Amino acid sequence: MAFYSGKDGQLFIDGDKAAKVQSWSFSSSQAVLETTSLEDTDRTIVQGVRSYSGSARLFYYQASAGSGGDVTDLIGKCIKAASGGVAAASTAATLKLKIVDGSANGRFITFSTLITGISMNSAVGEVLSADISWESNGAPTEVSI
Repeated sequence: MAFYSGKDGQLFIDGDKAAKVQSWSFSSSQAVLETTSLEDTDRTIVQGVRSYSGSARLFYYQASAGSGGDVTDLIGKCIKAASGGVAAASTAATLKLKIVDGSANGRFITFSTLITGISMNSAVGEVLSADISWESNGAPTEVSI
């Protein structure tokens, strides 16, 4: 029997391992469609649309001065500067949430996502961090849980 902790977690952004991740989470929900008819005595349902969303906290980290970083890359996918009064559309990011379990590939789930929120935090005595939230665009593309 094995238990896993935060030290076993990893986050990949567009195929590259994120350098400094404090945490990640995801959730899945399943909508239901009601099929109950007149004169039925009990409610009946069928599967509806599934959705996936999640969040992560990354430390604002650069390998060298002037270089980009994980947070910079994600901000660039969500926040676009306006040119002529119009900003470009946000772009997708592929996020892979992984648990290293000692096997060759580990346990993971991969999503094509849109970054739906970014919040950066800077406080005295703390490392600059960014919280991101995302929603999946379609079903996971890889699952090995």
